[in-house]
Amino acid sequence: MRAVICHKFGSIEDLMLEDVAPPPTAADEVRIRVRASGVSFATGLIVSGKYQRKPPRPFAPGAEVAGEVLEVGVEVTSFQPGDRVFASVDWGGWAEEAVAKDFLTHPIPDGLDFATATLLPLSYPTSYAALVWKARIRKGDWVLVHGSAGAVGLAAVEIAKSKGANVIATASTEEKRTLVSKHGADAAIPYEGFRDAVKHTTNGHGADIVFDPIGGDIFMESLRATAREGRLITIGYASGTIPQPPVNFLLVKNMSILGLNYGTYVGWSPGDDGRSYVSENRALHADIRAMIEAGHLNPIADMRFPLEEFEAAYAAVESRESVGKVVVEP
Repeated sequence: MRAVICHKFGSIEDLMLEDVAPPPTAADEVRIRVRASGVSFATGLIVSGKYQRKPPRPFAPGAEVAGEVLEVGVEVTSFQPGDRVFASVDWGGWAEEAVAKDFLTHPIPDGLDFATATLLPLSYPTSYAALVWKARIRKGDWVLVHGSAGAVGLAAVEIAKSKGANVIATASTEEKRTLVSKHGADAAIPYEGFRDAVKHTTNGHGADIVFDPIGGDIFMESLRATAREGRLITIGYASGTIPQPPVNFLLVKNMSILGLNYGTYVGWSPGDDGRSYVSENRALHADIRAMIEAGHLNPIADMRFPLEEFEAAYAAVESRESVGKVVVEP
């Protein structure tokens, strides 16, 4: 099979498209003919060796896959060859075939193609876990979503709106702000001066929840835009800068800063393969499916590249040209 291979930690440009042997299928695994695989900012961190998890080399990057089941392990009873599925994998997604644990594999909802289904293994669950599990979103909350045109940001906009919240979304261009408005944002604003815009939109109240995948100066200014008793969720640092917040803000506003690493719940922590959270993840995916079936969630994958153009695919993510998910299609 063809796969994009990382032999040593470095840049995306150092990766090679090669013919390699397919990985074996363990007793509790599903072999998937990969039709689409997600590309994310974290992919570059993993390839460079800067992510908290370092795969054994050589490896193929890619943690979000969608495709058809080719084979199931002897212990698997939930799937059979031909099923349309999506799955999260440790790595190996940028390839023509991948193997996934059966409990991290799920049927693709009717109406979604393979590319849009790549948002379901990690992007929508990340936003769901941040808003529902961590921030305990309530109907009527004011939710400020940064990076709202990206994969997790747009998912956060839709989930927050589906849960009855009022959504303010920041985005860098008028085109992106128009898009997030169509996906449910009550107000779509530029980053410049967003603190004042949030205060104005909420009649001085501020944001009850801030969803921040950017970090840096955006995080620091968000502290000032957060309401009393508010919750600021940090889920990533696309700006490249990890903020160092003054903790007196927490005291003065009685607010909380929460962290969310969804990888914890799919087996990306040392000594835990993810089985500790099977019931929680099943409930999460059932709720996401219900929101899709109700028409509240509309995943989009606006840029699709053949596998051999993986460099261009990652460049689209890194340059923030894209909206929704960027995928490679083996």
